[in-house]
Amino acid sequence: MICNNCGNSIETFNRFCPKCGAPVQFQTPSSGPAQFNSPQAPMYSGPGAPPQRKSSCGKIIVIIAIILVLLLAGIAAAVYFGKGALEKKLKSSEAYTVALTALKENPEVKEKMGEIQETGFPLGAYTQNSDGSGDAAFSMSVKGSKTTGQYTVEMGRRGGVWKIRKGNVHLKTGDVIEIGDSDTSVPENENINTDFDESDTGGLPGVVKGGVLNDKAITLPKPAYPPIAKQVKASGIVAVQVLVDEKGNVVSARPISGHPLLQAAAASAARNAKFAPTKLNGKPVKVSGVINYNFAPE
Repeated sequence: MICNNCGNSIETFNRFCPKCGAPVQFQTPSSGPAQFNSPQAPMYSGPGAPPQRKSSCGKIIVIIAIILVLLLAGIAAAVYFGKGALEKKLKSSEAYTVALTALKENPEVKEKMGEIQETGFPLGAYTQNSDGSGDAAFSMSVKGSKTTGQYTVEMGRRGGVWKIRKGNVHLKTGDVIEIGDSDTSVPENENINTDFDESDTGGLPGVVKGGVLNDKAITLPKPAYPPIAKQVKASGIVAVQVLVDEKGNVVSARPISGHPLLQAAAASAARNAKFAPTKLNGKPVKVSGVINYNFAPE
């Protein structure tokens, strides 16, 4: 340290200069350059502090979840009540009543299954025409007091009366019970409509027999495969008897054989078939014949 008065060197512990007696003035170390702190965001506290903003994503997710739950509940309710309405319609039909009565009154069913207590949903369909004809096919689970089984039946309606073509019950034990007999069943290939019969065309003026007409068709639309028929894996050939007018148009078509669930689709396709006019001795005539449709599982 240096004395400001005489320039003498002074130790740091001296309060006065040993040479001139002047009081020692201590030098305050100079501070470095001012340091500046970056401005900070004001801090708020107390009642006047603004609330923190919360994210709305959580609320949106909750709302979407609620909408999805309600939507799924609505779909489930529609399916449930729709199935119930269809089941009620099928079980209230005359065809179903006849099929169920035949099942309950079958002696072998009573012996092996006991009393029929419950039947499941009748998977199938039926058609009932105003001319007294119709077709039906059902497949349903059945529960007896002794055992359970699967009941499958095909039926035909003629003259307003439903009768069983063929039916059977496959029991849980592996046994098969045939339903229907020669007195109550209708042969599968027997006519159940009354439009016309190819064997009677001799009585109709200007009508000739044409046999199988598939190869003679100019246009032969392919029949649709009914969804209900797919579910029960219905297949095989359906024969449709048709009457073709002098211009080659199909004016009448009715199924005469084949699976009941396929017959309506075959008849509908046959009505849209087109043939070249048939002439006999130079004169256009009507032709009766059969169109065969082969349904195979896709």
